[in-house]
Amino acid sequence: MTPPLVLQVANERVLGPSSRFVRAFGLLASDGLLRHTVVSPLAVLGEGRETALRRLHAEVGELRPAAVFVQSPGAFPWTDEDVRALLSLLGDPPVVFWEGDAWGGRKQLTPASQAWLGAADRVHSVALGPQAALLRRHSRASVRYVPHVLPLSFDDTPVPSPGEAVDDVVAMGNCYVRFGCWERVEGGLDRARMVRGLRRLPGCRLSVYGARWRGRGARGPAPFPRQVDVLRQGRITAGWDHFSGYPRYFSDRLPIALYAGRPHVTSRQPGLEWLPGPGTGLHLCATPGAAVSAVQRLLATADDELHAAGLRGHAWVRDRFTDREALLHMLGGLVALPLPPADPWQAFVRPVVPA
Repeated sequence: MTPPLVLQVANERVLGPSSRFVRAFGLLASDGLLRHTVVSPLAVLGEGRETALRRLHAEVGELRPAAVFVQSPGAFPWTDEDVRALLSLLGDPPVVFWEGDAWGGRKQLTPASQAWLGAADRVHSVALGPQAALLRRHSRASVRYVPHVLPLSFDDTPVPSPGEAVDDVVAMGNCYVRFGCWERVEGGLDRARMVRGLRRLPGCRLSVYGARWRGRGARGPAPFPRQVDVLRQGRITAGWDHFSGYPRYFSDRLPIALYAGRPHVTSRQPGLEWLPGPGTGLHLCATPGAAVSAVQRLLATADDELHAAGLRGHAWVRDRFTDREALLHMLGGLVALPLPPADPWQAFVRPVVPA
């Protein structure tokens, strides 16, 4: 029997083996569980919107996928009419929409996202609360939770070793506070407070990666493909997420940092009780001051204990918390696929905002 075909509509300007979810789809295809085709009209948007759509229709016009998997549309200017025309060409398959960003405040949901949400049969969001309510206003489908997981572009990284660390702490994330003013990005001010507290720790060898940081330890942005290597330069890693009031939200830096194999200190959003705890190297904190205190306690911990906890976090992510498991969760029921590991995926089966 021929495995079902899933068409992935990506949102990247350059498609390749390291593009998001492509490697995970490849693993499922190599196991004979599905077939996979990926397209990204954004990759040819420079030729003009209408030309990009014509090329897309020519590329997929003969396909009859069992499902269409749509990533956050990004910069491509989809309209309701564009989406309807494409789905009609494909035989009106069910649509699974993955929203991998958090929206709110000055960061408004794009018309392209609204267009795909209106056609979606399933909506999966990395944040709940106000985000789920926002997505539900534009969709006839239920909103389901899917956590940020490890992008499998990092899967070739070797197992961490303690000898790689040259700093005590590596903090990562862009700065949104400059010259006494701050951009109104939720969580941006708390991130700056955490970094300021880390800088005050006596004798702490600190590196801070991200745009617009100034002062002690500022290293500039770290290229995304090198984040694991950069994080491993510290005995401990630290971060503070935006949208800290959104239930269950965290950025992909949390699984990336755990995979790096160092104890990780970060913000505690509501509803994250299902995540592993300090024994697996993850320390969730309610305030920036609590995060600095947690780092200070960890700095007094023996290197072998830090490394052992980091290895447990690395294994937890590697074995159950990657793009592959996320696809099993999101496509299950529409495509015949095995279930992802019950820990933690069983907790996310039910829709959080019903249709």
